[in-house]
Amino acid sequence: MKREVQCKVAVMDLGSQTFRLVAGQIDSEGARVIFSIRKNVRIGRSLRATGRFSRKSIERGLAALKEFKEVLARYSIEKFGAYATEAFRRAENVSEFTEEARKIGINIEILTPEEEAKVAASGAYLTVSGLDNEWLMLDSGGGSTELVLSRGRQVLAWKSMPVGAVNLTEELIEGHGFEPDRLRTLAAEKVRRWFGPLKEDFGKASKVVATGGTATTVAAVVLGLSEYDPKKVRGFIIDEGELTRLFYQISEADIETRRSITGLEPERADIFPAGIAILLEIIRYLGLKKLIISDGGILLGLLAASIEKECKFYVEPSCARGLYL
Repeated sequence: MKREVQCKVAVMDLGSQTFRLVAGQIDSEGARVIFSIRKNVRIGRSLRATGRFSRKSIERGLAALKEFKEVLARYSIEKFGAYATEAFRRAENVSEFTEEARKIGINIEILTPEEEAKVAASGAYLTVSGLDNEWLMLDSGGGSTELVLSRGRQVLAWKSMPVGAVNLTEELIEGHGFEPDRLRTLAAEKVRRWFGPLKEDFGKASKVVATGGTATTVAAVVLGLSEYDPKKVRGFIIDEGELTRLFYQISEADIETRRSITGLEPERADIFPAGIAILLEIIRYLGLKKLIISDGGILLGLLAASIEKECKFYVEPSCARGLYL
């Protein structure tokens, strides 16, 4: 029997490395995802060195948005939102991109660090069970890393570090060349600087849920997924020892070898070691032993909020755990 569609919405997460689009609908059986698309845009390339989006980066980003808009039209989705994060907060010429995006028909909302952290924590909470006590969300992207301490859905403390896999890679290469131990040292220095005052609070967490491209790629590589499978990635657990071994395995491989590793997108091969280093040094600094990987995070948080706002349908955790992005 054909489902009666009551409402359709979509959201875009415009990150430093990846632009993502997901659409959901409410029908007679509840909420479900219609489609999910991701594009490796690397809008933040060279941002650390110049403080600006390059013209090539802007063109890559606009091409992705045009494709997203065409897909939305194909599915007759008129209610959608576009949300940007750290790279857009930092770029001096951000208006150059947002104005051209507006001409395509996409108005971009730039999230504050606090908004980004809290919506990512909401998405993580919706995907993982057993988070009634104090738990920590670790969302490391291309341009920033967010930590949110919560008790259930109640946010207790949060912090955003303007360092992610893209800009940490650029800093390492500019200053020292690519050396795995130097990369770990640099990541550890950033972690101590930004999260130091909150070490005691964050270290109380009974569970740590890691979201973002690095985290899901860690799961995909360890699982050897030739095709990304969110059902296998969501809830995957890796301990500090396994993560350390993976870091050196990836870091000591040359770039061409990395690009051929099953589960690792070739476009992410150059920044993946830096992403792992950030995850590893955070859990070591806080004295936490393992990570639960979630494919939720900011994108699911945005989708759930949009469904609730536009469709007047409250997304319960039991429902959201069936929404695979």
